Amino acid sequence: MISVIIPLYNKEVIVKRSIESVLSQDYEDFEVIVVNDGSTDKSAEIVRKIKDSRVRLIEQTNSGPSAARNTGIKNAKGDWLYFIDADDEIEQGTLLHFHKLIQKFLEADMFLGEIYINDGKKKWLHCKYKDGFVKNIFKAHALGLTTQCSGSTIYRKEICLEYPYNEQIHRYEDLDCLFRKYRKSSLYLTSRPVACINTNHSAASKGKNNISEDFVGHLNFKNKSFWERISLYKLFIEERELYLGQIRELYPCLFYRYDYFLFYKLLGWLKSYKPLWKCYLRISGFSQFIN
Repeated sequence: MISVIIPLYNKEVIVKRSIESVLSQDYEDFEVIVVNDGSTDKSAEIVRKIKDSRVRLIEQTNSGPSAARNTGIKNAKGDWLYFIDADDEIEQGTLLHFHKLIQKFLEADMFLGEIYINDGKKKWLHCKYKDGFVKNIFKAHALGLTTQCSGSTIYRKEICLEYPYNEQIHRYEDLDCLFRKYRKSSLYLTSRPVACINTNHSAASKGKNNISEDFVGHLNFKNKSFWERISLYKLFIEERELYLGQIRELYPCLFYRYDYFLFYKLLGWLKSYKPLWKCYLRISGFSQFIN
């Protein structure tokens, strides 16, 4: 069975569409767990009106997206968990496609598919993947070759129980959780588009007043592989302006890691010259990403 987990907070305009995109799938062995995280609008009322035995609504006081997802994990009956946000819609055939991959590639812990972004015009989030396992997930992440977000990935339940979401983190909490999974999990890419993210209904991602509520406030470079450290440094570079005072106190040495900085810039330079970038990908063993 596949458990589709939907954390819900104030999405009355679109939550019904999100759930209906799951209920209309041509695969039958699934359940939908909607975790209402203390919504103050009519979101929960809309879910209650959906008369389908496959839909379960769980109520909790507002505790954030990490707590809502953990509640879904603990209550899931399925062996595989698929997280979507209440403003996502999954594409027709997605659950059946994931089921076939699960049956075929028994060693995989995660299956990552393509995503559409709908900001008024439907478009790809990423370049098309080529089907196959990723040999070094952190390396692929650091190079920007994979993009995992809500709706893109189905997970083996065991790894979700082993690596729950950190409920103290309310920004990039999914990335924190993914990085812990990456260390011991296998990832299979599929070129099929699996979901659509409706950005018109998404809340803008802003920095928190306290950096401890953001994954960037919990970066630990000790005993990490080179590519995990580069992935962490990439997040540091991209987010440091949001928390300049706090981040200097936490990571003073990172402002002087010129080796990381030069490598980060080199990767950006290679990407800007496509022939060199394709050559680098071939040398690095990522020819699967070259279209």
